[in-house]
Amino acid sequence: MTNTARPVFQHQGPATNCVIGGRKLGWSSCTAYAMAMGIDSATGGAHRPTGCKIRDLTDDTDDHGTNLRQVAEVAEAHYGVRVSLRTGPNATTPGFAARAANAGRGFVLQGNTGALPPNLHLGGSGAANHAVWVNEVRGGTVDKPERALVFDPAADGIHRRWQWWPWDVVRAFAAALVLDEHTGRTLGAGRMYAGFTQRRQSDAAAAPPPVPATADGTVLRFNATKTTPFPDRVRADPPKGRRVNVRSRPDPSSPASIVDMLPAGSLFVAFQRTTAGAKPNGSNSRVWYGNRDGTEWIHESGLSHIGGPKVMEREVIPLSAEPPADTDIDLDADDIVEGAEDLPDDIRNDVLATDGPPDDGVSVADTNLDAPVVGSPPRDDEIDQIGGV
Repeated sequence: MTNTARPVFQHQGPATNCVIGGRKLGWSSCTAYAMAMGIDSATGGAHRPTGCKIRDLTDDTDDHGTNLRQVAEVAEAHYGVRVSLRTGPNATTPGFAARAANAGRGFVLQGNTGALPPNLHLGGSGAANHAVWVNEVRGGTVDKPERALVFDPAADGIHRRWQWWPWDVVRAFAAALVLDEHTGRTLGAGRMYAGFTQRRQSDAAAAPPPVPATADGTVLRFNATKTTPFPDRVRADPPKGRRVNVRSRPDPSSPASIVDMLPAGSLFVAFQRTTAGAKPNGSNSRVWYGNRDGTEWIHESGLSHIGGPKVMEREVIPLSAEPPADTDIDLDADDIVEGAEDLPDDIRNDVLATDGPPDDGVSVADTNLDAPVVGSPPRDDEIDQIGGV
C-alpha cells in the first residue's frame, strides 16, 4: 500500500461557517469541503484551501449543493490537481476504488447518509446526499479492504473528525446516493460516484531537476514557451476506442514515460508548448503541450479545442497508468459499469440535515476566503483514539 498524506480536517458547519454574498452555505457545501481536503492530501499540504474557498471558486453560490464536476474543475484550474471523475456512465465500482486507494489515490465520494449506522451518521437525523473524503484503506485485500479512513465534513470537528469506516459501510453509503429525489431512485449496489486525485509526485516518480519558474509559477521545460491563450484548455481527442498518452517528457520512445491515459473529452490545462519534442510514429509534428510544471506532456495529435473557449462539460480523467508495483490496477476493466449507461452525469447534494437550531435569518459577514486552515494532519494514535469504530 502506498502512503497517502493526511489532510487537516475541515468542518462544513454551521451554516455560517461559509458565507458568500450573504448566503449561508456551510451545510450545502460538503462536496467543496471534501475536495478541499483532497487537494490538501494530494499536494502534501502545499495547497490547503478552505472548503468555502473551493465553493466560491465554483462561481455557484446558490442555496443548493455542488457536484463533483464543479469542484474537480476548481482543483485542476486553481491548484494543479487533476481529478479522475467517475460519474454517470463512468460510475466506478468499489473494487476499482479500493485498488486506487491502495495505489495512494484518495477520492471524494458521494453517497447518502441514510445508509450510515448511528455512530457514523454525524450530520443530523435526516437522510441526505452527502460527500466525504476517503484518504486511505487498510486490511483485507487489494479489491476489498477491511476499512477506510474517512474525513467527513459533517463531523463536529471536536469529538469526531475522522473515522475508520468499515468498507461495507463505504459501499452502502455510495450505493444509497439518490439520483432522482422525486422517484427516490438510487445509484445502487456495486457503483460509486467518486473523484480520484492523482498520486503526489513524490509517490509517482522522482521529480525532474529544478527549473526556475516564471512570475506566474509556470516552469518552462524542453525549450517550451507559454501557450496562447494562457493557459490553454484543451481536450483529449484519441481515435475511437483508444486513449491519449500523457508523458513525463515530450518523447514517445519509452513506455516508462507514460504517467496517465486520457479518454476522449478529458480536460487538460496546457500552460506551455514546445516545438522541440520527438515525432510520434506516423506524425511529422514535434509540437507538444505541457502542464504548469512541465511534468506532463501530450502530443498535439491527441488534442482538440486548442485555442478554443472554455468548455464546461463532464470531466473524465482515468487513474494513473503507473500504479505501485504491488498494486494491480486494470485501467480498462471498470471504465463503464454494466447497466450504468443511463445514469445522470451530475448529482448535486441536498442541504445536509442538522440537529441544530434552524437558520434564524440573521445576517452575518462574508467569510474570509483566504484565511488559513486551522489545525494539523492527524497521527495514527489520534485516529485510533478519536476516530475508531
